[in-house]
Amino acid sequence: MSLTSSLPSVMFWSNPLETAAIFLPTLVALVALVSYSIISVVSTSCLVILLAVSLCKLYTHVMVNLLAKLPADPSSDPLHKVYSFDLTISADSVETIISSSISNVNDILLLLRSLFLLDSLVDSIKFGVLLYFITYIGLMCNLLTVITMAWITLFTFPRLYRDNEMAIDSFVEKMMGQVEEVKSKVTSLVTRTKATPMKSVEKTPEKEE
Repeated sequence: MSLTSSLPSVMFWSNPLETAAIFLPTLVALVALVSYSIISVVSTSCLVILLAVSLCKLYTHVMVNLLAKLPADPSSDPLHKVYSFDLTISADSVETIISSSISNVNDILLLLRSLFLLDSLVDSIKFGVLLYFITYIGLMCNLLTVITMAWITLFTFPRLYRDNEMAIDSFVEKMMGQVEEVKSKVTSLVTRTKATPMKSVEKTPEKEE
């Protein structure tokens, strides 16, 4: 099964207008947050939405009632699809989300406790290396920049992967082979490090009485 088979079609730009309507406003808001406060960005975004809806209503009124170039039915309104959106949140959905979130948080806390208490030395070493590289990411950019890059990747990588699936799979397979090789070497080194003191103790001759 392809890695992108479970992703929604909007991420593949199959309908450019629909994808752009989701991707571009969020990208603009994230970029604006770099220079302006979240209060300014939210208020300005709401004003832009209000102005856009007003222009759509004015366009519909002029084309239907004044010029009579469009039929007097809901499909003449550019926002007619928005009216059918169900924005209500059911109690069952909230309960499911909360229970799932609590379960995920508990799993993460247990994993972090295991990593910090060195329950598995190899996993803790890999975790330390990951944290070390994250410090370099923090020096180069902040969390907002990371979120912006993640948003761009979310709407570009699926299409790139689908168009170049064989080449990307081959590259990932080679990289995973190298990672497994390094992992096996580290595991072997750690195992030998643990076994060396035990062998030294066993070879130490007992003193005769």
